[in-house]
Amino acid sequence: MQDLVARILSTQAPEGGLPDMPIDAAQITSGNPVARGAILAQSSDRKVTSGVWSCEPGAFDWDYTWDEFVYVMEGSVKIRQEGGEEHLLGPGDTAHFPVGIRTHWEVIEPMRKFFVLRTPEPFEL
Repeated sequence: MQDLVARILSTQAPEGGLPDMPIDAAQITSGNPVARGAILAQSSDRKVTSGVWSCEPGAFDWDYTWDEFVYVMEGSVKIRQEGGEEHLLGPGDTAHFPVGIRTHWEVIEPMRKFFVLRTPEPFEL
């Protein structure tokens, strides 16, 4: 049996423009929420993933098939859980979106967030 050696993985968050990470057109409800993002790191089983995501103003629906933790770095967004309350998030705010919830996002000012996903199955890049 091979010994597993744990190691620290470090990376720098990209500055400036990010690669396209488009929102499905069927989910967009208004505006032109152009989204971009980059995966920064993953656990060895690929069930925990972190990265940076940005989005231009607009609105879209999002159903969570994973747990997501976010830290808003720039901009502002209103997020409403289906049948629930609305949350206004801005720089320095954090939030957790549990697997299975349905949300409506309204990006008010161009935003950038750091995220961590916990997926039930390995997340493929």
